[in-house]
Amino acid sequence: MSQRIAVVGAGVIGLSVARSLAIKGANVTVFDKNLPGSGTSQISFAWVNANGKSPESYHQLNALAIEEHKQLQRESASLAPWLLETGTWEWAADAATLRQLEKRAKKLAALKYPFRQVDRDALLKNLPELQLDPRVTQAWHFYSECLIYPSLLIARLLADLREHAVETQINSEVIALNESDNAASLILANGTEWRGDSIVLATGRWSPELMKQLGWELAMTDASRADKTACSFLAHTNPLPIQLNSNIITPELNVRPDGGGRLMLQALDLDHHADPARPAHVDGMIGQEMLRRLRRLFCNTQGARIERIDVGQRSRPADGLPAMGYVTAAQRIYLMATHSGMTLAPLAGRLVADELITGARSDMLREFAPDRLLSPFNADNVSSVAAYLPAAQ
Repeated sequence: MSQRIAVVGAGVIGLSVARSLAIKGANVTVFDKNLPGSGTSQISFAWVNANGKSPESYHQLNALAIEEHKQLQRESASLAPWLLETGTWEWAADAATLRQLEKRAKKLAALKYPFRQVDRDALLKNLPELQLDPRVTQAWHFYSECLIYPSLLIARLLADLREHAVETQINSEVIALNESDNAASLILANGTEWRGDSIVLATGRWSPELMKQLGWELAMTDASRADKTACSFLAHTNPLPIQLNSNIITPELNVRPDGGGRLMLQALDLDHHADPARPAHVDGMIGQEMLRRLRRLFCNTQGARIERIDVGQRSRPADGLPAMGYVTAAQRIYLMATHSGMTLAPLAGRLVADELITGARSDMLREFAPDRLLSPFNADNVSSVAAYLPAAQ
């Protein structure tokens, strides 16, 4: 008899693990309090990479995840490709930043991460509209890296779920979780109860709310308030005559294609102003500064406009590393909370599905058990929940 498994959260992490579970024969139901991908997944720079990620175990997990994405797109034969295999160009203008970039490149070379160093002429040939700072004489091309169109990836995953008869319950908020030695259950806001074998929590930045149902405080960055670690401005332009088909990381501005000639802009040094409670106006300080930087960076930008500015809210465990593993004594409730969700989703989905179905934990997840981020929710819970902390995995 197939296992009955609920996945709570229909972002790219939840949909990916649901897909892998269904392929392995599980009876899967996906729940989300809103629409698929309507949280962090849709407001993301969506850069698939392992660039500068540490420790080495986390770098390797992300590097393998890049290949998992490419394999998934090859297998999917999608009518609307969601993965852009175009690489990332990066350069520095000032001496201090250049030294940092050279140091990172040396470390990546030791890890056998693919990239090539190019001169100024090669960079300008690949980016014809670029107005390059005269101080820049070299650049790095991380050619294995990719970009994602999140809506198209979500569409691909949803199509696979339909093919495998996975039930998706949208606008269905989970308000309570329970487990016993032989079952797990959840209750929805409308009073409906689901019962089965296991529950996967793939609720991103909302994970701490559900963990409190289990008596645990989960250490995650709070993306509901102004915090440059948790929040980032993402500005979207009108269509522009700029031949950009890759990601670029520049001294002032990160830029990626956003479809139809539109560009997505990110300026990390402005993120200390990012506040989900205070949307940035396209004609305000943030929008105007991004336009100034864009016009310095590219020609053909006389008619550039910022059409909208989003505040991306990251799902980020407190130490920046994934939290993936069982969080209850009977091992029927499993947490998946991670930054770099766009990069990790297909690989993490497959690895976690393997663990849930076979009971065997992948060595790639060995260092990322959630227990390092868990503490009793309050003093009254200390004695009652102490037994729930799983052994190190």
